[in-house]
Amino acid sequence: MQINQVSTQSCQVSDLQLLSEGIYRVILKPYQGYIPDYRAGQYLEILLAGGEACAFSIASPPAPMQKELELHIQKLPSSPNSIKLFNELEEGSVSIRMPKGQCFLESIPDKPLVFIAAGTGFAQMKSMIELSLKKPGHKDIYLYWGARSPEGFYMPNLPVHWASSQFHYHPVVSDALEDDGWKGRQGLLFEAVIDDKNLVLDSEIYISGSPQMVYATFDALVAENFKAENIHSDVFEYAPRS
Repeated sequence: MQINQVSTQSCQVSDLQLLSEGIYRVILKPYQGYIPDYRAGQYLEILLAGGEACAFSIASPPAPMQKELELHIQKLPSSPNSIKLFNELEEGSVSIRMPKGQCFLESIPDKPLVFIAAGTGFAQMKSMIELSLKKPGHKDIYLYWGARSPEGFYMPNLPVHWASSQFHYHPVVSDALEDDGWKGRQGLLFEAVIDDKNLVLDSEIYISGSPQMVYATFDALVAENFKAENIHSDVFEYAPRS
């Protein structure tokens, strides 16, 4: 499958908005006025002044005459690279390299779609979900979004806004405390998916999270007779198992 050519360009940081728990919504506008072609689910790299590359999923779906790119970035005070990144974002200009990644939607399959996102992995799923919702005749779409606490759902209203007879949202909290007052699903993300196995067994499945989370989810689903060839993640490319 041919992938769009990777290019590097400079962008204005037009918005840097704190959403929740140190997670920021970042809007980039390329100075050259247009955005390189990319596919829903791909990511870009922000190139720091010292040469380091920081990868972030593109949260906005591709669109004609697109002028902006949306990212969801968590600030990590203990990470020198994160501090350096936010210093450059606050200065208002960054260099990016895109598009990157083999885990994306090019066309909408004739079967249900399941998106499993941990934390800011929601960004990659947002791009693919918004693309899918615009396509007529799509099958059922399921989003399983996991966070340690309810505050981790940093865009809580958006999946609710998407809700319809064909879009099904399942937030899952792994470490809920009594003071959180959380009444929804608890535990591990893959447990929630397996609980709904009769609804989602023959779906195309996309997973976004840490390598440990992705492989644990993959193994658990395959053990429950989900087809390995229907499970997709960027982790399989950048952190393959030997």
